[in-house]
Amino acid sequence: MDFVERSFVLRSKIRDFFVGWLNPSKLKAEAARTKLNAALKAHWPIEDAEVYELVRETWDDCAVPTQADGTSEDSRFVVFIDSDLDVDWCTKETLSADISQAVTHSEAIGVRRCKHLPREQILEFKRMIGHAIVAAIRGGLEDSRKLRDEAALYLRERTVERSRAWTLLSAHIIFIMLFLIFLFTYPSHGPDAKMAEITGLWLGTLGGLLGGYLSIIQKAGRGEWDAAAGFVIHSLEVLTKLAAGCLLGALAFAITQSSRAPAPIASITPDQYSMFLFGFAAGFFERLIPKIISSYPHKPHANDNV
Repeated sequence: MDFVERSFVLRSKIRDFFVGWLNPSKLKAEAARTKLNAALKAHWPIEDAEVYELVRETWDDCAVPTQADGTSEDSRFVVFIDSDLDVDWCTKETLSADISQAVTHSEAIGVRRCKHLPREQILEFKRMIGHAIVAAIRGGLEDSRKLRDEAALYLRERTVERSRAWTLLSAHIIFIMLFLIFLFTYPSHGPDAKMAEITGLWLGTLGGLLGGYLSIIQKAGRGEWDAAAGFVIHSLEVLTKLAAGCLLGALAFAITQSSRAPAPIASITPDQYSMFLFGFAAGFFERLIPKIISSYPHKPHANDNV
């Protein structure tokens, strides 16, 4: 044994020592998994796969029934989840076209992206797919269809939950960071006239930030995003909406400064609290613009009935 192999063995022993003290149940589970792999590989040609969890295996004398004509049909099979958390299966029986189609449909759902979910939820999803394959191999095509439909629904619901959690987490973190930046940049010095304009712009932008933040929170409980896109894209979406809220708040201040602004709006300028509320309203309703644009093509036009 060379130095590299000895170092690997030593590292494995050190790792087992600490895991045995800190998390003995994990070490027992790994030992049981090693025995399971040895037993299954003695029956099935799965040397390239490491079994993480067994879903179902049939391997006994009753699994090879003898037919009336003297022939026998081997109906033994195994379905398991490997170390990559993928569902694998193997059977001694030649599957019919209907059963093969049902297994293929279950596999198609099982390969959908789910790495964004916690490990326990991934395992629960894969178990449902595994049992759908078991039902299909046993001839329960209707049960297999119900199981894979439940698995697809479970994945969709967990994905939406994960996406909402990421959206809310991103909104809280980014809002706190931007809010702290606003606090440190509060305008406290300058001439009175200039100071009023700077403070008004500051309050309008801060109101837009708060409005955009509350708008995101209000919609987060009803949104149906795809968490498989990743955490970064959720953070980028939240940052974009908060930035849009800030810009709309600043735009609201610019409107109050315009000579063409209506008298009620122009009178907001010396009232800083009204300026904050005006910016808040602009930031909170930033979602109306994309909502109106997206719904416009679905509205009937006057000449559609011509």
